[in-house]
This record gives sequence, C-alpha cells and structure tokens, in this order.
Amino acid sequence: MRYSIGLKVIFFVLIACAFSLEATAQYGYYFGRNKIQYEDFDWAVLKTEHFDVYYYPEMLELAEHGAAFAEEAYDELQNKFHFGLNNRVPLIFYSSNLHFKQTNVTPGHIPDGVGGFFEFLKGRVVIPANGNLHQFRRVVRHELVHVFTFNKVLRVMRDYRIPQDRFLPLWFTEGLAEYWSGEPDHSHEMVIRDALVSNYLTPLENMYRINGSFVMYKQGEAICRFIGEEYGEEYLLELIDNFWKEFDFRRVMSDVLREDFKVISAKWEAWLKAQYYPEFEDIQIPSLMAGAVAARGFNSKPEAYSGKDGSTRVFFVSNRDGYSSVFEVPVDSNYTPLDKPRALIKGGRGDKFEAFHLFESRISISEDGKLAFVTKSGEKDVIHIYDVVADRMITTYAFEELIAVYSPDWSPDGKQLVFSSIDRAGFSDLYIFSTESGLLRRVTDDHYDDRDPAWSPDGTRIAFSSDRTAVGLNGSYNLFTYDNLDGQIRYITYGERNDMSPRWSPDGRHLVFTSTSRGSGGKFSAQNVWVADVPTTVPESPAVATSSADLGGLSYGTTTYIRQLTNLSAAAFDPSWTEDNQLVFTAFESFRFSIRTMAGIDSLVAEPLELKTVNLAQSDTTWSFETLGVDAGAEKFPYKKRYKLDIAQGQVSQSAVLGTVGGAVLAFSDMLGDDYLYLSILNTADRSSDFLRSLSFSLTRVQLHRRANIAYGIYRFSGRRYDITDPDADATFPIFFETLYGGVTGVSYPLSKFRRLDINTSLTWSNKDLQIGPERKALLLSNSVSLVHDNSLYSLNGPVNGWRAGLTAAYTTDVKNSNVSYFTLQADVRRYFRIVPGVTFATRGVGRINDGREARLFILGGSWDLRGYRLFTVRGQKMWFTSNELRFPIVNAPYLIAPVLAPFGIVNLRGALFFDAAHAWNDDYSTIQRQINAGETLGATGLGLRVNIFGGFVLRYDLGYRYRNGFKDRDKFFRQFFFGFDF
Repeated sequence: MRYSIGLKVIFFVLIACAFSLEATAQYGYYFGRNKIQYEDFDWAVLKTEHFDVYYYPEMLELAEHGAAFAEEAYDELQNKFHFGLNNRVPLIFYSSNLHFKQTNVTPGHIPDGVGGFFEFLKGRVVIPANGNLHQFRRVVRHELVHVFTFNKVLRVMRDYRIPQDRFLPLWFTEGLAEYWSGEPDHSHEMVIRDALVSNYLTPLENMYRINGSFVMYKQGEAICRFIGEEYGEEYLLELIDNFWKEFDFRRVMSDVLREDFKVISAKWEAWLKAQYYPEFEDIQIPSLMAGAVAARGFNSKPEAYSGKDGSTRVFFVSNRDGYSSVFEVPVDSNYTPLDKPRALIKGGRGDKFEAFHLFESRISISEDGKLAFVTKSGEKDVIHIYDVVADRMITTYAFEELIAVYSPDWSPDGKQLVFSSIDRAGFSDLYIFSTESGLLRRVTDDHYDDRDPAWSPDGTRIAFSSDRTAVGLNGSYNLFTYDNLDGQIRYITYGERNDMSPRWSPDGRHLVFTSTSRGSGGKFSAQNVWVADVPTTVPESPAVATSSADLGGLSYGTTTYIRQLTNLSAAAFDPSWTEDNQLVFTAFESFRFSIRTMAGIDSLVAEPLELKTVNLAQSDTTWSFETLGVDAGAEKFPYKKRYKLDIAQGQVSQSAVLGTVGGAVLAFSDMLGDDYLYLSILNTADRSSDFLRSLSFSLTRVQLHRRANIAYGIYRFSGRRYDITDPDADATFPIFFETLYGGVTGVSYPLSKFRRLDINTSLTWSNKDLQIGPERKALLLSNSVSLVHDNSLYSLNGPVNGWRAGLTAAYTTDVKNSNVSYFTLQADVRRYFRIVPGVTFATRGVGRINDGREARLFILGGSWDLRGYRLFTVRGQKMWFTSNELRFPIVNAPYLIAPVLAPFGIVNLRGALFFDAAHAWNDDYSTIQRQINAGETLGATGLGLRVNIFGGFVLRYDLGYRYRNGFKDRDKFFRQFFFGFDF
C-alpha cells in the first residue's frame, strides 16, 4: 500500500537528520496519509488454553465469544493439520472496523473490506467485529488456518534444513483459509458464477495474474475445495508437507496429485462448469435485460428522487473518479440518463467527508429533498444532511456513544431517521433519531445483527433485516418489521435464506428486497430481487420481541407470499421501488457494479418468476454462540507492556570512499505495536586503533499509542563522511571526518487523515575535521516545523489524482561558539489531474532556501527530479524546481500479449512526456558555478517509460534533451535509467 507507512518512519528521518543535523529541515517532511490513534484503549488480556485474547472492557462479551470460537477452531485445525502449535497465539480484537483502522500492529492503512489479518513476526491475529457473530466466527477460523499453515511450513522447512525464505502461493494460503473456515458464502458464489458467465475465470496456471485480488481469494477457495472433494482433503496437507521439494508450486501439485499440472487445471475448470452450467439455462444478464443508469466504476446504493418540477434524478455512491463520492444523474421517464453523472458530494479529499463506505451504507432522500448519507469523519461515522433542491449542505449529526453508522432512512414526515449502528461493545442494533429534538432512542439491544432499516410510507412500521430468526445460528437473515405503536417485532419472511436490503412499495403493501438461499448441494443461489407481501393488519401476538431476554414461545399466525422478480447471472443489491413504478437496483456483472432499472415492477409482481408461500407460524427460539470467560476457566489480566525482538540484522560492506563499513540494527516492540525501541551500531574504522574513534550508535524510542506520535533518542556518530551538502567540504571530493553526539526528539501530530504537523528538535555536539584548516567545533541546536497535506490517490506507479504539499521552516545555530547560524524555508506542492481513466497530468513546484553561516546545500539531479543530469550533481543553498508530466498507458498487463514476460512480474508499461526546469544558486542568482551546476536555469524535455514489476517496484527509463542557460542552449541527448515511483 503506497500510503505513508506510519509514523515509525520518523525514527529513520531523525537518524538521517542526525548525520547532518544542521539540515534537519531538508529531510523534515515525507508524504502520505496519516493513521490516527483517536482512542485510548484500556487493554486487558483474556487467557485461555491456547490463546491470549486482547480486548478492551466494553467488548468483553464479544471477546469471550471470540475466545470460544478460537478454541473450537484450534481443536478442529489441530486434527486437520496433524500438527499442534508450540506457542500461544495472540488474538487482538476490535469491536468495529473503525477501531480496527487505528491498530499499530501493522503500519499501513487498512481499507474497508479487510476482515482481519495474520502478522507473522509475532504471530499476531488482529480481527474487528462488524456486528455479525456468524461472520466473526468465520474470520477467526480463517485467520487461524493461516497461523497453522505458517507454522506448519516453518516446521517442514526446518525438518529438511531448507532456508525459510520460501512462501506458499497466496492463492493457496488464502484459498485454504477460506475453504477450512466454513461452507462457501454467497460472495464466493457470486464471484464464481460471474467469472464463468462473463468468461474471466483465470486458469490455474495463470493465477499469478490475479494475485492479491478478491477474485484470487474466491478462485483459490474453489481450487482447494476441488482438491478436497475430488482427491481428498489429506492431499491439501500433503501439498504443504512436500512444499520443501520444489521452488515451483506447480511441480509440487503435479507430484502430490500425480497428474500433469495442466490436466489438474483443466479438471478443475470442468468440475466448476459441471456444477454451475446446468443452473445457467434461464439466467438473465443484467446488461441485456435492464437499462443502465451508471455503469463505469463501482456503483451502489441508488435512490431516485422526483422534484416538484417533474424532473427525476438518481443518486448513488460510486468510485467512478477514483474517490468514493455521491453522484447524481438526471433521467427521463424511462430512466435513461440525460447527462453524465455529476459528483454531488466528493469524498476522500477532506476532513468532513473523509471516506464513504461504498458497499455498506445506503442513502435516503426525504420528500422535500433532504439527502441523508453516512461518511467517516475522524474517529467515527456521522450522518450528513444535504439539500438536493438547494444544492447545499445543511447539517451533520454525530453520536457520542456510537462508532459505526449504517443506512439511515427518513420517516415519512421527514422529522426522524432510523439507522443501524455498532457501539463500543461490537453489536449492531437499530436506533431512531429525532432531527427536531435531537433525542436518540435505541430500538433493539441484543447480540443479533439488525441492519438495513426502512420506514413504511404510513410511518407505523420499520422493516429491517436480521439474523434474530430461529435459523440465524447458521448465518441466515430474514425480514422483520418493528411496530412503532406497540414496540413489537414481527416476521415478514422466514427460512434458511439471506434476505437483505428491504424497501417499501409506495402503497406500503409490499417489500422489495434481495435474497439468496443455500441449495441442497450447499451452494448459495444467485442473489436476486424478490418482493414480499406485507400483512396490512397486525396480529395479536408478535413473532419476536425487542430483546433476547423477552424471546421464547411466541408465534405469528400468518401465511404470506414472496415473489421472485429476477433470475440474474450473479447478484443484485439495494433494490428500490420508485413512485413511478420503476425498479432501481445495483447489478453485479463482469466484476463491475452498475446501477440498473426495470420498468413496470407491478407487472413483475403480478407475474413473478416464482411464487413461494411462507408460513410465519414458527415457534421462535433464542440462539446464541458459546462464550469462554472466567466462569469457563479463562483468566483475565490487565495488559502490561513487554518488549520483544522484532528483527535483528547485521551487514558488512566495502566502499571505495569509506572503506569497510559494518553495523547492525535491532528493533523491539510491544504486543500492540504502540511502542518501539530501535538500536543501531555502526563502525567505519579501517584499522583496529580507530575502532572506538569510529564507533557509532543510536538508541531511539517511538511511541504511537497517542494521537501525537513521539520519537526521541540519543546517538553518537563518528567517522569519515562523504557529504555533498556540506558547504565547507571540497566540491569535487567532499570527504571529511566528523564526530556527532547528542539527542533528538520529534513530534508528529495528525490534524486529520490528510494533514499533519511535524516538529523536530535536536541538540548535537559536532567536531568536524576537514583535513585542511582548523577543526570546526559547534554545539548545534536545530529546530524545524513542517505542515504536510496529502489527499492524493495512488495507482500502481504513483499518484493519479488529488494534491500534496509540504511546507517547512527551520533554524540551526551554534549555541556555544556561533560558528553556525542559518535558517531554512521549503515549499513542495504537487497536483494531479486525472484527464480520463489512465491518463494524468502531474505538476510539481519546489522552492528551497538555506541562508546564513554554514548553510547547507540542497541537491537535485536524476530521474526523481531534474532529468538529464546525473544524480545529485545540481547543488546550491537556494533553488527552485518545477516538473510537469503527462502520464499515459502504453500496455496494461503485457504478459497477456507476451506470456514470456509473466515470470518477470511485469504488471504494466506506461509512458510520460515530461518538462523539467530548475535553478540553483548560492550567494548570487546568476553567478555560474559549473562544478555544481549552479547559477543558471537548467532543464530537460523528453519521454519516459515506466515498467512496474510485481506491483511494487517501478523501473524508469528517460530519454530526451537537456538544456542550459535558461533554455537558450540545447545540450546533449541523454538516456537515463533508474527506479522509483512517479512523484
């Protein structure tokens, strides 16, 4: 992930600055979005037989469920793997995805949709809850399969004395984790169905092409299930046991399964087709049977609104421009778009609309045009109200006790909102909020997952989806209504189905929803649009009550009907029944989510594809998963911070300038990743008598558990240095001996996800011997402050949209001898304009000033900035620089054209037309110093080629002409090869 890797890098920034502390500000900022610790979690530990469960007190019940799930899975997986774990497994639980995003166990940012991860340095498993206990249980099992797989592979490699630097293919490890975590869920069936119908199923021999994608997870699961069912599950274990024999996993598969790899691949595809093709006879392809309102990008959560002027607009959430935003598109009476979609509310660019939950939260529009929608804003979700008639924001509602908020829906009078939410305990319930009084009322309060509420047109009932059904223990969801008059909850549908996203018909007699059910073979059906008849009279006895304490023995003596309206190839989501009798919904096809519409929904209801009778006279029973708490033998302890070694690495190298250099780095951290200790040792002595004189070390602590991230340390650096930025050193061969020792501290305070303030301070004793003239001794106090902004959107090769900027001011002075005294000012602004998908115009402007006694030199030159000039050959105490690029694709996925490139991991080939210009100077702007290319305006124009390898490494080849003397003189033609992402 090419965002900021987290503020742990502040350590390396500080140590780099310590080598040239007078120039702290030159290294005083780095780009990237911020991971913010909003919460001060009061961590505790629940110890079971095999696990240490980390939790905070508000989520104790959830932690006890997770402990029970883990011990249950441990017993089963120990039998499957024929292997037991030697060490206890740390399980770190969060009660919501928004809390999970704050974890420091991994330095990277965690996007929506990540259900958990296994970190192998300390063997930690980190999992958030999402209100669904059944899904929570599945994710615990999934991650524990990773734990067993990782440790099993380590054991096998040790037993055969093979270096532990080999990894199983990602498709296999993730596929096995999905397969052994439970039966295929409906998302698995959706993707596999669509891959077969839309013909993008990737053959087994080409799985590397989809490495890391969502499709890879589902295909990997299908492959492992195929092996388990056709060859036997023991062969999955044999693949792990024999992994040590070959570097190529394809050979391992051929050896273990005793068939040619291509034969295995062909058999797997045939096995899939035999299961699914018989079901495709009468399927409907969304693009052929429903009109498109929005088809580019990922689009979801449509809502139609008809104004008083007779115009109709469809609003939806989409990432069609790279950022997730709310779009609107005007449509005619047939719901044919009249114009291109317009971004109404732009997300992902600023603090207020920090992030939309693209597939998780519906939007709602009141009769008078008030749009209610949810975004992340700071530490929690909030509800915004936007007037689509006046085209302006009205207000924002935040709720102190609620963390995650989903799918607000207006009451008919436009005075109340109902929505689902997850509190700090980690359970999902319904809430009603009065926009007039500001009062928040909790409707449900239990461990069931209540979601997708929808207010009836007469305001008497709220429909919603929930697993509080008697068959909810296996993950089923049915539809219910909450009666606003008597406070009772009643069934609308019943059965082992997943009934989701209910919306009322305009007359209040029907609910349109999506549903999928598991067939006799265990597979889910395609997720289609259905309609349920809703009784117009309320029976005397409710079906279920509002809390688990009241459940038991209640019945609903009514028979109703549900009607299937579509038979899609893969899935439908978010259906809405408009006032003018249209069905608007999200369709999944060709791995895209499009907004589609069908006319005449009443005729579809009158003549459904299938009509089912649902008997709601069910005896309601409570259900709950087991817990493992203190009463069941677990022990509870407060969390105590203990450091453990993360990494120890040593290296010896030889340099023509510095001679032999040897050193080591050790890193320690606590279990939660909140506190780090770094120790580094370095020596550049070329003879034993200089060993102590040339000994360098640093000890730094980095604390990340607060919003303000703090780093501080002590150091001693001594030895020969090659420093082209030192103004006293010889320009041709800037080598000298310097001893530095002192202390450094830094504070990085994130103002938001996109902006932060960095403050660095150091006090250093410097003794510099230039070998000509007297030694320069100074006690250097260096202070810097930087303001950094970054909302840029990344692709594989670099930013493609948004902007980033860094502003720095610094002052360095010799507080003892006054030998050094200068100030630093820097500005670096970069803007990215996405012209069309794949094509970006990028522009960058930089200004830097070091002015005063012993002011250091800035550097330019090379493929990263001023092309055509050798690396760091342009130097000056002051400089400006600008670069402009038009970036465009040449070949995406070149391995499809030339399969011979596949083993080299070449992801794409892109081009860039560039124009660079720069001017560096010291005392006088026009005094030319050719040795350091200062005193004249330099430039370069040409063409750049970029090759991305394995998705994380970019090779750069630039060719063109360079210019001197303010572009009056064209210099020689150049070719330049280097590496690195686009600026």
